[in-house]
Amino acid sequence: MKIAHLLKVTALVVLTASLSIPDADARTPRRDRDKTEEVVRYPNATRESPKAENSPRLARDLQKMFDLYNGGEDLEGSISLAEKIIGNERAKPYDRAASLMIAGNAALGMDDYPRAIDYLERALESDALPNNNHFATMHTLASLYAQEDRAEEAVAMVNRLATETRSEDPELYGLKGAVHYNAGQYDQAVAAIRKAIELKTEGEPDSNWIQMLMASYNELGQNNEAVLLAEQLHAKSPDDKRILLNLASLYAETDQGAKAATLLEGARARGMLTEKRDYENLYAIYLNLDGKEAEAAKVIQEGLDKGILPADARTYTFLGQSLYFSDQIDAAIAAYQKGAPLDTTGETYLVLAQVLTNEDRNAEAIAAAKQAIAKGLRRPGDAWMVVARSEYYSDNIAGAQAAYREAAKDPATAEAARKALAQISR
Repeated sequence: MKIAHLLKVTALVVLTASLSIPDADARTPRRDRDKTEEVVRYPNATRESPKAENSPRLARDLQKMFDLYNGGEDLEGSISLAEKIIGNERAKPYDRAASLMIAGNAALGMDDYPRAIDYLERALESDALPNNNHFATMHTLASLYAQEDRAEEAVAMVNRLATETRSEDPELYGLKGAVHYNAGQYDQAVAAIRKAIELKTEGEPDSNWIQMLMASYNELGQNNEAVLLAEQLHAKSPDDKRILLNLASLYAETDQGAKAATLLEGARARGMLTEKRDYENLYAIYLNLDGKEAEAAKVIQEGLDKGILPADARTYTFLGQSLYFSDQIDAAIAAYQKGAPLDTTGETYLVLAQVLTNEDRNAEAIAAAKQAIAKGLRRPGDAWMVVARSEYYSDNIAGAQAAYREAAKDPATAEAARKALAQISR
């Protein structure tokens, strides 16, 4: 039995673009427009930013399109206005490019990714947007390609964005890492995410970056690097349960079960283990360690007492196993007796019968074995073999012979049953 893998990470890519649209109304005085001039987000870009020159005759439609989009209540209406402007012969390149961008982001807001991609690709091809919007469109397209499993295009777009902007923005490299991760290019993902973390000088790195970095290390088989990173994160945030569980999982996967158990025991003592899987992972680790079955039993019993672990056949079976192999035989039998009626397969009754016959409680063993058979046990011959041995140890030779004959009907136990029957019939 192996511990469940806790670190299952999916790279989530942000699907929004920065829509910083210059004032499209030509009636706004130039001095006022200058006061609200946008911050240049890509000062090192190789592309010269074109001027946002719009047609005065289309200013009203442009403004209404922006308002509909920004209001968010009529995205389809903003697309309709965008189409009207795109098709107007008086429209200037900026008018069409801005309309395509708005239409693309409106479609994105409605989760219509194919239509969003089409509009945004056309906006980018127009090459008429100011740099802030041009590169934001590239960012969004890279994210959309990744979302739509168009990995090659996503990688190409994010690489183009990094080259053309020469940006040191950590968010860009976080996106680049996510795109490479989604494409299964884990070496490149590691390089990009590490750079994103390095460039993130204010605040904490995005938790998704950390998850993708650890997952990438895991995919590359670089478990030592993943463990080291997880240890650093845990040392920095010892009360972050997700980080703690990830570290415990990595310890378990790298054959450091004792460390995993110690870490999770500390969390249990602090009341951090509050979910079913938390207790299951801890007792699974103990059952994978030599001589730790008693500790596993304590964890399971506490989980049952707190109502965190379900009182079902599976839980009682693991409790019975833990108690039996820590020489707490009577308690193990009691656990199996609780779980057996809850098991629709009859397997728990079979285990109970085997334990009872080993303890020379033959009448109880026979009863449990027959209950296993009654539940439709997949291999009834196993239960009949228990019945036969228990009857034999009870000096009921005829009963043993009859049980062995039943066991011989099951192909899985036929040979063993025939041999045993021959021996006791001499």
